[in-house]
Amino acid sequence: MCMRGTSILSSKWDDRFLALAWHIGTWSKDPSRKIGAVAVAYNRQILATGYNGFPRNVIDDPQRYEMRETKYKYVVHAEMNLIYNATENGVSLRRSTVYVHGLPVCSECAKGLIQVGVSRVVAFSKESPERWIESTKFTNELFYEAGIEYEYSEVQ
Repeated sequence: MCMRGTSILSSKWDDRFLALAWHIGTWSKDPSRKIGAVAVAYNRQILATGYNGFPRNVIDDPQRYEMRETKYKYVVHAEMNLIYNATENGVSLRRSTVYVHGLPVCSECAKGLIQVGVSRVVAFSKESPERWIESTKFTNELFYEAGIEYEYSEVQ
């Protein structure tokens, strides 16, 4: 582990929470991406979860997922859904660890995680689609500057 930057890790609890993030990602109706996120307190208490999907009460029509540009207009990323779900329930994410399975954290979600006080992010795999490379590079810079631990686990 490193205080500021990235590293590869594999602890029993990290693996368990990444597996839970994977499971939560399966709840997404998006046929091409199943992204899940779990926020956990220092004592391993689960604080909030999120997966990629449409906002509450917005019609989750399968046709809206078929065209990428249309889908992108509607989809809320798992990390932001996690933040919104915590807020809905009056839960603070300050000093929590967020586990993300599916893709590395994009820069927009990174800004949200920084703003709510997350102190550590563990993602499964550094692999990123070509169109997201600049965003994920910026995520690394943002997390480093904000002092957030950003780690990866290759264990599944």
